Amino acid sequence: MDVDTTVEPPREESPDIQHDGDYMDAEDRERFRRYRKRRPNISSFFVEDKKTSPTASVQREQRAAFILQNTSPEREPSGDGFVTPRVGHVVSHRMSNIGDTVGVYEHSAGLRTVPSLEEGKGRAYPVKLEHGPVVPTTMYRSVKEEQEEFADSSESSFDLFASNWDAVLQGFLSFSDLMRQYEATCRDLAESIREEAAEHHRITEDRLMRQKAQMLHAEAGSWALLWYLFGKGMEEMTFEDPIVYPSTSNQEACEFIMTDQVAQLCLRVVQWLEGLASKELDLEKKQKGWYAGSYMQRLGVWHQTQLAIRKKVDRGTLVQHLDPDAPTRERASLHPEDQKLEEGLLEDIWKLIRAGRLEEAQQLCRSAGQAWRAASLGGCGVIGPSPSVEAWRRNGKDRSLQALELDSGVAHQRRLWKWACFCASEAIAATGGGRYEAAVYAAQAGNVKRMLPICSDWESTCWALVKSWLDVQVDLELARLHPDSTQTQRLNRVPVELDIAAADDNMDVRAGPDRWPEPVLDQQPRDIFGIFQKLNSGDLVHENVHRSCKEQQRLVQMDLMVGDIAHLLDLLRSWILPFQDKSDNVKPYGNPQIIRFGAHMVLVLRSILTGEVKEACREKLWLIGDLILNTYAIFLFTRRREELVGAYASQLSPHLCVELYMHMMDLRQNDSVHVKYKIFRSAMEYLPFAGDASKGCVSDILDRFLKVSREIKRGLESVKMEDYVERQRLISMQKAQAVQWLCFAPPTNLPNSEQLRAELLARAIQHSNILFREFALNSLERTSKIPAGVHVLLSHLAEPLQQPTDILFSLENYNVQEQFEEFQDWKEYFAFDALYRNWLKVQDENQNVPDEVLSSEEKEREFSAAKQALDAALSLLQNLAGCEDGGAFMWLHEESQDVLPVESIELHVTARLVSTSGPNLLPDATICTTLTSAFYSCVEESVSQQRQLVVDVSINSKDGSLVDVCLRCLPIEGDGIGLATHNDGGLLAEIVVVAVKGELPYFQSGVTLDVLRMDARRMNKDGVQGEAYYLAQGLCRRCCLPELILRCMQIRVTLSSAGIDSEDNASFLLTLIASGRDGLYSLFSQLQLQEFLLFEREVTLNSIEATETDA
Repeated sequence: MDVDTTVEPPREESPDIQHDGDYMDAEDRERFRRYRKRRPNISSFFVEDKKTSPTASVQREQRAAFILQNTSPEREPSGDGFVTPRVGHVVSHRMSNIGDTVGVYEHSAGLRTVPSLEEGKGRAYPVKLEHGPVVPTTMYRSVKEEQEEFADSSESSFDLFASNWDAVLQGFLSFSDLMRQYEATCRDLAESIREEAAEHHRITEDRLMRQKAQMLHAEAGSWALLWYLFGKGMEEMTFEDPIVYPSTSNQEACEFIMTDQVAQLCLRVVQWLEGLASKELDLEKKQKGWYAGSYMQRLGVWHQTQLAIRKKVDRGTLVQHLDPDAPTRERASLHPEDQKLEEGLLEDIWKLIRAGRLEEAQQLCRSAGQAWRAASLGGCGVIGPSPSVEAWRRNGKDRSLQALELDSGVAHQRRLWKWACFCASEAIAATGGGRYEAAVYAAQAGNVKRMLPICSDWESTCWALVKSWLDVQVDLELARLHPDSTQTQRLNRVPVELDIAAADDNMDVRAGPDRWPEPVLDQQPRDIFGIFQKLNSGDLVHENVHRSCKEQQRLVQMDLMVGDIAHLLDLLRSWILPFQDKSDNVKPYGNPQIIRFGAHMVLVLRSILTGEVKEACREKLWLIGDLILNTYAIFLFTRRREELVGAYASQLSPHLCVELYMHMMDLRQNDSVHVKYKIFRSAMEYLPFAGDASKGCVSDILDRFLKVSREIKRGLESVKMEDYVERQRLISMQKAQAVQWLCFAPPTNLPNSEQLRAELLARAIQHSNILFREFALNSLERTSKIPAGVHVLLSHLAEPLQQPTDILFSLENYNVQEQFEEFQDWKEYFAFDALYRNWLKVQDENQNVPDEVLSSEEKEREFSAAKQALDAALSLLQNLAGCEDGGAFMWLHEESQDVLPVESIELHVTARLVSTSGPNLLPDATICTTLTSAFYSCVEESVSQQRQLVVDVSINSKDGSLVDVCLRCLPIEGDGIGLATHNDGGLLAEIVVVAVKGELPYFQSGVTLDVLRMDARRMNKDGVQGEAYYLAQGLCRRCCLPELILRCMQIRVTLSSAGIDSEDNASFLLTLIASGRDGLYSLFSQLQLQEFLLFEREVTLNSIEATETDA
């Protein structure tokens, strides 16, 4: 449902005035207290005029500009250090040092913090500075513009709440202390915003900031209520407590509240509301130097009335006696000045009673000269009519009360006093006396009818209703335990609703105390739920209270008090999560502070709820709770607060946690290393690396991200060929860029950081080999364009591989030795590839220059590049020729496999059909069918039937210009089962390599398969997949080795034309191909062998010509 969350701005207060304690007479004191003004004194002439001082104006502009510059949400944060505010928040080591470093391999600029702009007020703000030197504030004078968004202290609430939650996760803070910290944080931020609002002059800004302060102030009340309900703990009376025998009415009242669940709830609500009022008084004293009841003038002596009686003035309207009961007895009034002071005194007494400060209210009465009134308020002693265990422990051993009750009966004195207070409140109201005086005595008797007229706010009204209901419950219990002779039949543990029904609406207050608490029973609701019904629709309830019941925090508080957690979660969801209306319009997210509050409320409720309450809302607590937490994590991410996300992501369901980090990593893929490292570090510190099924794991996130990074991107089918090549180059760079997440160094504060670093590097090497195979098959064309993805990949792994590798090679789950050797082989292969393409580039440049213009230096540069490339290739091939089983170049030799019950082997290839003589071939249904038949034609029919070969060719769902080829067959020994004795990838690689080389039978000639993605798997009967690396390695061997040798021959042609080629090179290459041990002859197709022979023929002719020229 839609809830009106509009918060009325608080009334504007005058500037703070320091109370210097100088003497003021009663009239001046009252004027200052009522209207917040004061007579000018000599100290005011030394105060600088802020309106006319140019220096003050400039300082205000500089300060405002400095705040905007350093807290603007559009700026990218350069660090996460912040200064702890004065409320004593626990700032954990994790949250404070995030951003100090971006890992072992790249350092970030140092983080700086600046002192508070209001150090004189004892407050520190989190301030972030960009990289670079600190600029004096005088340079910011022209920064502030009308269109800039104003940033206030509420923005720091995200850091402060996150730091406290982090402290809980680390075990430094209990949940009880956490709720107190959250309350203190909200109060301090609300006060900060109010102070900041006083420094600005625009009405809109002032109103918005005051609304923010009001929201935070109301939220502080919710956290305080949560602490009183769940964090305070259940107090019990022990033998060490001041228990007296025989027991007194106060002791029995305390025992009843302790054992009755509803009474305990009401007591905690009353304590909560009194605590809020007490803190307001303390804040008022802190801001203004005084608060209600803090003055010592004798305002209650009625001096003006005494003078008027002596002068015999206004005999008909003024009282003629000065005893306390005179105004009521004579139905007359005091002197107007005394009446005004009396009303002010009683208002302050009401404030103190409302704040639970009964002793202080009595002391105020004594200091004002009304000791009789102090005695009238203490009928139940200093512990009050509804004592808690804490109050009983402080003041419970009251021997005078025990002696009195031994004489008159237990609870008789209590009933008499309450009945007297009830009569006083009714009599004062009937004679037109002061409202506050009637309310003061009504509060002692539970007379709601006389309290509500002065309760204009929600908290006071709720306090009056709940406290009255609790007092009546205690009185009913005492009446049941110790009934008078006239009450034996009426109050014998009868439910409250029956008592109310039996109560007489026209009860005479002079009936006496023997029938107490019947005079107030008709004012009480039937149960605790009826209290909130009265708040919403009661006749005597103020209209402001009705409106407040619709405010967000009031709804939260009412749900907490009645224990309706399910409805509370539904409310939070309706305020935070977007929903879709009938017009398909999505409602935007709620207020940022409400999102933050909802997320932390969910976290606390998950931890503190127990028993039946938790079971009743378990499903909603986790489903809706996950949605709210996920929304808040996304919100922090959009605010560039990535370092805070991990603390909340760790509380999500595993699949939501993985999806969240996937989303963040994808969107920040092209951001700076510093930003990416913040995401990486938050995951490493708050999530388990692997093995915890109840939480999202770092390994699951990385595996999923690496897998998605290799997927084909949408929208390439409509791209032109020139743009397509560039787009593919960018995609290859993005694939390689994903490995950077594995190259970050784990935080050093983790206990097993070195082990984690080794595991991340092992995963990086393993994934790099997968990408190397794809890049190798995608870069078989002989052009000068260097494959960008390869070199991005190698640049990321350069620094990590320079670290010690002892722990790396001790890992058992990653086949590190084999993977590392394959990585080194690919590294050498692509080093030659780069040299080869560099030679092609130089050659192309020289061919565009006429021979007569081409200089000898340019020719020498071409020959030097060719010689360098050839040497690299021959070195790689010599390693092949000289290797033994288990030696170098592992991707060309046997790969050991685990013996698994393999049911089938599969090879999935996503490729582009490239034509060497024209535009690329766009696939359609006919082409897919023809291509399928061509694949079947690559093997004999008997082999196909024996291995149950299945070929499936389809158009890629994301890019219509690509085809997906899936080949599946049964495994045999050496091909899917046991050791890969045939180092050519088996049957499936043999089929695909024909298409890669452009020699498919019964298909268009000159069309090759340009592989973009390749996955080889082994499947068991349960459908579990396992990697079949030998398939991909064998396919690369069949394609890359012949191409490597043919490139060597191409280089030899150039060198032979200059007479540089050596006969040893020719004999070595011929021997390598013809050697039976290495078996490279079988890797060449017929066309490749013809090309090799043509190159050899051309080299021979060039050598003969060079010899003749020399001769």
